[in-house]
Amino acid sequence: MLWTVLAFAAINYAIKAIGPVLLHGRRFPPRVAAFVDALPAALLAGMLASSVVGASGRGLDPTVLGGLATVAVAWSLRAGQFGSVLLGVLATAGLRHVG
Repeated sequence: MLWTVLAFAAINYAIKAIGPVLLHGRRFPPRVAAFVDALPAALLAGMLASSVVGASGRGLDPTVLGGLATVAVAWSLRAGQFGSVLLGVLATAGLRHVG
């Protein structure tokens, strides 16, 4: 998993670095800029989904799913990135403690 995270970080950094090198101070068009800005979150979501579900789809852990649902609700209520993750961790820990 560590190598996957490092590879995704390198890919993300390379994509973000290509812009200034190729554009020479100009800006990306708005659609491209939105794509580049969303890329880290999409890569993280892909890694998270694959680690939660697993390759065969049998690795579903209800406590992790509850934590992810908490993060989604907190994010939609604009709790911020840190607040959403913190609430998700607390919800997952609470579910594991109860169950």
